[in-house]
Amino acid sequence: MYIWIIPIILAIALIWHFSHTRIRQTITESADQQGHDKLAQEDAHIECPLVYNGSELEFSDEVFHIVLSKHFQYYNRLLDIDKEKFINRLRKFIHNKIFVIHDKKGYREMPILLSASAIQLTFGLKKFLLSHFNIIQIFPEAFVGLEPFRILIGNVTGNTINIAWKQFLEGYKNKYDLQNVGLHEMAHALYYQNFETELYIDKDFRESFQMFNAIGDKIYHVEKVLTIGLYSEYAIKDFQEFWAESIEIYFKSPDRLQLHYPELYKALCDILNQDPLNYPNHLFQSS
Repeated sequence: MYIWIIPIILAIALIWHFSHTRIRQTITESADQQGHDKLAQEDAHIECPLVYNGSELEFSDEVFHIVLSKHFQYYNRLLDIDKEKFINRLRKFIHNKIFVIHDKKGYREMPILLSASAIQLTFGLKKFLLSHFNIIQIFPEAFVGLEPFRILIGNVTGNTINIAWKQFLEGYKNKYDLQNVGLHEMAHALYYQNFETELYIDKDFRESFQMFNAIGDKIYHVEKVLTIGLYSEYAIKDFQEFWAESIEIYFKSPDRLQLHYPELYKALCDILNQDPLNYPNHLFQSS
């Protein structure tokens, strides 16, 4: 009876090995007609959602560079030394996350670019992993949120960051629209990480955030009465949304933010330790 156990165990091990190898090859090598490298196998074999442990997504530096160069203007304007730093941080960030893709088509751009939006926001900070949030959920388009019931393009809840892929891409493609759901939700996550949890706190960020509170509170109340067109109605209903939308404007239209609210722009530069209007004269910290 026991003679058959060893062959069965070997067969199971071989099946696991080849299936695992095939998935890893698909992650890094195969491409669909649109030129996106697939994370998943053929559609007939895909179960939804797709779940990927970031520690198993072994992207090369070349893959990172290709994807970022194509889609991420922020990366393209960095000096070579900062591009290297960006990729190193990106690799660590992805390694510590689980990606849940609610679609049968998963592409390497998804974990790379969503993670890149977090690295963009935290690039001047010492602590950039957003360690409290170990799950990133990706929906193809706007999705249903509960408590309260509503349609969302992104939100942060518990230990999870949720983002709609279509709207995420539009946020980086459209240079004239101030909306960027990736930066918006990462801003919420960064705040929650430092003020709502008791772990992985960045003391420098917390201390410098006091200036944003002081200056932002005045502008927040001014915008409630007389808007100049930078902030949406949604942003002036809640100070947390004002913070997240300030981050969107800061990166997408820093010149307008500096023109209308120079003190707020300076406060954000100090909080994030970067200055979009003066790079590379204003270099990021070396860490």
